[in-house]
Amino acid sequence: MSGHQAYSLIKFLLIVCFSQVSYGQIPNSNHTDGLKQDSVFFRNNIQNKYPSPNRYSATKLNTVFDSCYSTINKETTDLEFYKKIKVLMSKMKDGHLYGSLPAQLETYRNEKALFFPVKLQFIAHKVYADTVPNPLIPAGSEIISINNKPILAIQIELLKYLVSDGNIQTKKYRILNNFFYFYYFIAFAEQPYFDVVYKSRDGQIKKDRIKADLEKNIIANEKPDSPQPPIDFSIKPGHIALITIRTFDPQALKVDFKEFLTTSFKQVLDLNIKTIIIDLRGNGGGKDTYGSLLYTYLANKPFKYYKNLKTVTKNLEYEKFKTNVSSYNDLKPSMIKEVGGHQYQMDKEAHPNLQLIPPNKYHYDGKVLFLIDGSSFSTASEFCAIAYSHKRGDFIGEETGGTYDGNTSGVQTEFILPNTKMEISFGPVKYEMSVNPVKEIGRGVIPQHKIYPNIQDIIENKDVQLKYAIWLAGQ
Repeated sequence: MSGHQAYSLIKFLLIVCFSQVSYGQIPNSNHTDGLKQDSVFFRNNIQNKYPSPNRYSATKLNTVFDSCYSTINKETTDLEFYKKIKVLMSKMKDGHLYGSLPAQLETYRNEKALFFPVKLQFIAHKVYADTVPNPLIPAGSEIISINNKPILAIQIELLKYLVSDGNIQTKKYRILNNFFYFYYFIAFAEQPYFDVVYKSRDGQIKKDRIKADLEKNIIANEKPDSPQPPIDFSIKPGHIALITIRTFDPQALKVDFKEFLTTSFKQVLDLNIKTIIIDLRGNGGGKDTYGSLLYTYLANKPFKYYKNLKTVTKNLEYEKFKTNVSSYNDLKPSMIKEVGGHQYQMDKEAHPNLQLIPPNKYHYDGKVLFLIDGSSFSTASEFCAIAYSHKRGDFIGEETGGTYDGNTSGVQTEFILPNTKMEISFGPVKYEMSVNPVKEIGRGVIPQHKIYPNIQDIIENKDVQLKYAIWLAGQ
């Protein structure tokens, strides 16, 4: 057979396969020894550098590692290996853990992979079709099943692969709202079409078959978000100030954060504002000293922010902990002391948040309300923990995506698995917040006022949480 004939045959077979359930065309290296080497490489890096292996997990991490390794066999594909790593990460219960697809699969995902094409909204144990231009399923329809599998069973399966802090679920559902198509692909393989049973908004049960689509088309069809400034200060009717902070990342903020806070709180004091609403919804974090800085404007006495910062090694990438690129005070090995059991603790000189922090001279002593959701993560959830612990105000919305007692983050450490080329990232520092204890470990800040939008609110872009906060501020 000539090269041209062979190419034509392969091309024909690909076209035929593409019309079938196309799981078989996903790149499949099927190299057992290489996958086992990657498993060991992953385990060694985590065990030698990761400080929180059993912080929230009831299952000992060694048991999970052993299971991952022992179940790799000649039938294990790159995709199956990725699924094992994602399940392992999920059991570690750390939202700062990240693992990319194997390199071949990432290329396939971007160029050829077919996905479920409808964006979904997960609300109060139900799932709805979100709004997109020319929707395949009418917006607001409740999804009952996909390919004859009940949506509840699908949720349970997908949650196995999602990574979040502790036992928090709100962060996982926020991820599914944006990336259901990807996790369905991971859990149930690639499909050329989907039989969807749904309940329309008038109560009728309907069934439609919809075609799978490329990721780039799904993203292009999504409803564009309304442009919002990353940080904003405004005065609402009723003598209420609204401070919106969508991120603590200096580059994304594009303003001097300290100057913004000083200007805003000076205005609050000058106008004798009755209530401040601080909106941290969707704030995924950023510079950790920005969290403590914000709290200085709410504190009426000196406070501790971090209780401890711990590692399992002094062999850190110290160039990443320099003052000019991080919040650390030019971290050095001399600032880290061994405290026993392969545990190391940082001196208070290592980080500004380990020291006693005084209130800002423009601090506000009045009523404060906080808006939070499952995307309030990392630095945002740290700030919320301090404000909650000091009983600085009421929280409105849904549980934060970051745990109350601390996270495992810092300057991320990365490594690449030698065979699959998966990129792994994790935090080398265990953060312990200086907060009063709560009954349930491994949860975020749980709001006193749990307010959730329904699907109609989402369709009509109604901000019911902010509306409730303004109403509460006026009481």
